[in-house]
Amino acid sequence: MNCKNCQNELSDNAKFCGKCGQKVEAVIENTSPTKKDGKKSWLGGAIGIIVFILAFVVVRYLTQEAISPSSNNISRADLINQAVSEVKSQMTIPSKIDEITTLTNVTAETGAIRYHYTLTGADTSNLSNSYLKNYLGQSICSNSDTKNLLNQDINMEYAYIISETGQNYLVTFNKADCQ
Repeated sequence: MNCKNCQNELSDNAKFCGKCGQKVEAVIENTSPTKKDGKKSWLGGAIGIIVFILAFVVVRYLTQEAISPSSNNISRADLINQAVSEVKSQMTIPSKIDEITTLTNVTAETGAIRYHYTLTGADTSNLSNSYLKNYLGQSICSNSDTKNLLNQDINMEYAYIISETGQNYLVTFNKADCQ
């Protein structure tokens, strides 16, 4: 907590600022989240769930040797279908990620695994596909399990629909995005 008068850092139980003498208890801080903070909150929650699901699926396949050099005869489409089936068997869908984000489905697409989300009550004034890709990219590309899937030429897709407006967003990550 900082002093509203001089920005000096204060201890949580301070009654007066040690630098300028301002009475701390007379100053009430606004602790309500801004719309921007809310957007980061749902994106952060969604990223956490996405990374967890991907890590779980990949680790499970690696331990079953489904994605290994000895399984060259398994097609990419079969790997995608297996991964989607595994994800769906391990979680209840729809699944509420946070107060505004719901995972509604996971589907096998041509060359990709697609996660479908619905956003309800989200501030979407600055939301775009490029914003989502930039925001999600660091977490997705830093996960070695996700990169393993991408290196198998299995793209990861994230589809968002805004419940109030029907507006759609689709972000795709491929091997080149995480080099």
